[in-house]
Order: sequence, then structure tokens, then C-alpha cells
Amino acid sequence: FDIGFFTMVEGEEKLHQTMSALAVLSCRPNSHPFQERHIALHEPVKIGRSVARARPSGSNGIFDCKVLSRHHAVLWYETGKFYLQDTKSSNGTFVDDQRLCKGGEESPAQEIFSGSIIQFGVEVMENNRRGEKVTHGCIIATLSLYHPDGREAKPAPFLTGENQSGIALQTQDLYQMAQYLQEALHREKMLEQKLLALQQLVHNTQEAAENGWQALIDEDKLLSRLEMLESQLHIYSKNHSEDILRQELQALQEDKNKYETTSKESLRRVLQEKLEAVTKLSDLEQSLSNMKDECTHLTTTCERSQSELGNLADKYQEQLKQIDELQEKLQEAEHDHATEFEKVEQEKAEISQKLEEMMHQESSLSERIESLQTDNSFTKDQLTTIKDSSTAEIDIIPLESSNMESSKADELPENLEAKLKDLQKLIETYKGKLESSDTKVKESNEKVEHLQKDLDIAISKSKEYQRKITSLEDKIKLSDFHMNEIMESALQNLK
Repeated sequence: FDIGFFTMVEGEEKLHQTMSALAVLSCRPNSHPFQERHIALHEPVKIGRSVARARPSGSNGIFDCKVLSRHHAVLWYETGKFYLQDTKSSNGTFVDDQRLCKGGEESPAQEIFSGSIIQFGVEVMENNRRGEKVTHGCIIATLSLYHPDGREAKPAPFLTGENQSGIALQTQDLYQMAQYLQEALHREKMLEQKLLALQQLVHNTQEAAENGWQALIDEDKLLSRLEMLESQLHIYSKNHSEDILRQELQALQEDKNKYETTSKESLRRVLQEKLEAVTKLSDLEQSLSNMKDECTHLTTTCERSQSELGNLADKYQEQLKQIDELQEKLQEAEHDHATEFEKVEQEKAEISQKLEEMMHQESSLSERIESLQTDNSFTKDQLTTIKDSSTAEIDIIPLESSNMESSKADELPENLEAKLKDLQKLIETYKGKLESSDTKVKESNEKVEHLQKDLDIAISKSKEYQRKITSLEDKIKLSDFHMNEIMESALQNLK
């Protein structure tokens, strides 16, 4: 049991050691053709041109392409990341249409991700021995990168997270649109070359038909002349009587009539064929003219769509920036609103507490004033009674003391009324502060609502730009489809 267990553990360790990162290079339509590559990156892999000792295979980075250098670039996997480096190549290395360095220089290590478009070299045109221009294509591939555990090395999204509308457009999507446009332009150039070849083929066919027709006529004339000379030689070599000569002359006359009839019929048939050929040629020329017009129209449409797509992409990027700015402003406004709201709530609580205290004091003072007023009226009644029942001498002293007491009693309500007025003023002040706080909260809410409306408008505009971009892509694909249909119909007509 122990031996089997340790054997299983050793096998798993060897399996993990043999597992390595994997890079898959898929050929793109506008690339020099090559077999799909599955390259294991357990060590740095050289990308280069095929030589005697290094031949292309499905598991290496060697390509049978003239525009590549022998040591063009290096691809490797390190610390959980994939890297690509240009090693002083002549025609350069490109990642997502961005050149890594100048020609003849070694580039710094460039991190790459799954889905990137890599290009080794550029297209080169040269003249062959016949003086014809020959184009040598470059290697353009779509990368698929996988970690040793099987996970795909995807790039980080263009946006850190989805916003309220769910927009999540990646940079790779924009680059993919640019690649679609580039492929459309490449197909357009190929269609133009096919149109030129078609024109040359029609011209050569017309010349060959005329030359064949002339050769046929010349051959027919020579054969007729030869037959006539042979007949004359046969006649002159024999001595015939007049009857035989008349019979031969009659036979010759009949042969002549048959020959003239056959010649006229052949000439009529040839003229009919020539007329049909001219008609077909005219139709082909008309079709060619229509194809040129259609191609020009599609080219203009493609260029206009490309320009509109570029403008929409710029506007979309600006709109995304505005959305980010509005989101930041909205967050700041919400934070300020929350702070202001807490502050206002705290002030309202304090003011409410003070207001309750003031109202309690007001009620106490009101009760005290009423009590003093009651005591004052009672004292006045007593003084009146004392005035009526006492003597004049005795009246003087109590009257003075009562006057002093009444004056003191009068002063107390006046002081209390002043305090009551002060309390009422404080209450009004606190009410004004409460109203001011409510106004600030309302203004803060309006500001937040305004920013939210701006954010919704910006998000709707970005959605509209995205719909326009999708519509332009569909138009470009439709124009490519029409071009291919036109070429196929033209080739069918030519056949």
C-alpha cells in the first residue's frame, strides 16, 4: 500500500512538472498562410524564419515567410504572465497594431493577453525576373493564451465594473472593429485586382477571337486555292473529248454552286456567332462598368463608414470620460449631501431640544406672571379695604408700604414679560435656522438629482453611439457581401 501511494504521488508531481503554459496562434484572413500553432511555453520560444536546420511545425514558432528575420522575436511565460519581445528584427513586431520598437532595436518585454492580434513583419513588394510585382505577406495571428492550470489569460476589462446601464465595452472590441475595417479594405484591394485581371482577360479573349477568325479565313482561302489548282492540274493532265469535258464542266458547275451555298451558310453562321460574341462582349463591358460603379460606391461607403466609426469611437471615449467624471461628481455630491444631512439633523435635534426648553421656560414664566398678577390684584383689594377702615395717620404708613409692595409686584411682571419676549425671539431664531437647514437639504437633493439626470443622459448617449457602431459594422459586412456577389456574378457571366 505504501509503495503504491508513493508511486501515485510521484506520478502527480511529474504530471504537474510537465504541464506548462500554452500559446495558440491562429491564422487570420489577411495573413501569409500557415498552420495553426500550439506552442508549449515551458521555456522561451524563438519566433523566426525557416532555415535548413529549423523547419516549420505545428508546435514551434518557425514560419516559412520571407519577411521574417531568422531570430525575429521571443515568446515566453514567467510569474503567471505571458511576454513577447522583438529581438532586433528588420521588419518589426506588432501587438494590436502597435509596433514594439524601431527596426534593428531590441524591444522591452511586452505583456500580452489572449485575444490580442500579433503581427510579425510587414508586407513587402518586389519585382521578379519577369518584371512583375510580387507581394510577400506577413504573419498575422490571433493569440489564445492558457495558464498551466488551463485558465485563459484574458485582459482586464476596459471598465473596472458595470455602471448603472450595464455598459462594459473592452478595448479589444474597438480594435476588433478596426481589424474588420482593415480586412474590408484588403478585400476591396483584392477585388480591384480581380477586376483588372477580368478586364485583361476580356481584352485577351477579344484579341484571340479576332486572330482565330482571321486565321480561319486565311486557311479557308488557302484550301480553296489549293483545291482549285489541283482540279486544274487534273484537267490539264488528261485529254478528254467534248462530251466528257461538258460533263466535267457541269459537275464543276454543280460543285461550285454547292461550294457557294456552303460558303454562304458558313459565312452566315460565322457572322451570327460574331454578332452573338459582340453582344456578349457588350453585355460584359456593361456589367464591368456597373461593377466599377458599384465598387466605387462601396469604396466610398466603406471609407465614410470608417470615418464615422472613428468619430463615433472618439465620441464614445469622450462620453465614457464624462460618465466617469459625472459619477465622481455624483459620489462627491452624495457624500456632501450625507455630511450636510447629518449636520442638519444634529442641528435640528439641538434646536428642538433648546426649543422645548424655551417653551417650558415660557410656560413657567406665563404661570408665574399669572400668579403675580393674581397676588397684585389681591393686594390692591386689601389696600382698598384698609384705606376705608383705618384712620388717616395709620393709613399713611401702610399705604406707603403697600405702594412699595405694589411697585415691586409691578416690576416683577414687567421683568418676566421681557424675558418672555426674549424667549419668543430665540424661538423665532431657532425656527429660522430650522427652515434654513431644510432649504440647504432641499438644494443638496436638487443638486444630486441634477447630476443623476446628467449621468442618465450621458449613459443614453453612449448606448446610442454603441448602436451606431454596431450598425456601421453591419453595413461594412453587407458591402463586403455585395462585392463578393458582384465578383461571382461577373465570373459566371465570363464563363
